[in-house]
Amino acid sequence: MKPAHLIVFVIWGALCSSLLVYAAMLSSMTFVPGKNEASTLSNVISLAAGSAAALSFVLRKLLLGGFTSGKLSTDDPANRGRFVAGNVVVFALSEGVGALGFVNGISNQGRGEAWLPYIGLAFILMLLHIPLPSRFKSAA
Repeated sequence: MKPAHLIVFVIWGALCSSLLVYAAMLSSMTFVPGKNEASTLSNVISLAAGSAAALSFVLRKLLLGGFTSGKLSTDDPANRGRFVAGNVVVFALSEGVGALGFVNGISNQGRGEAWLPYIGLAFILMLLHIPLPSRFKSAA
């Protein structure tokens, strides 16, 4: 594994760990019982989460497409920063879905149905964007 791939993989792992922290915090929090009504905030959060999920795939293609097709290589020092930054942007968008779920969970008194789908979707996105070296072709 090349150093740039290792750096990206460590960042990926750290962001996956943060999703576990969000879930653990929401599971362990105690909330005062309140009204269980759908709010405008929940609708905005779900729209933002869906947009971030879709944008993660678009930006992966735009920012990392050269690496997956073999046109760019992390062997070139000029491209290493682009590789790491592109992956960080994609991971941040994916992990952001979980952060939005955390906010939605807090605003809905910790109800599982308010945050669990977001954390689950964030994990799925992180798995879909896992930075395996086999996904990136060597430059010709």
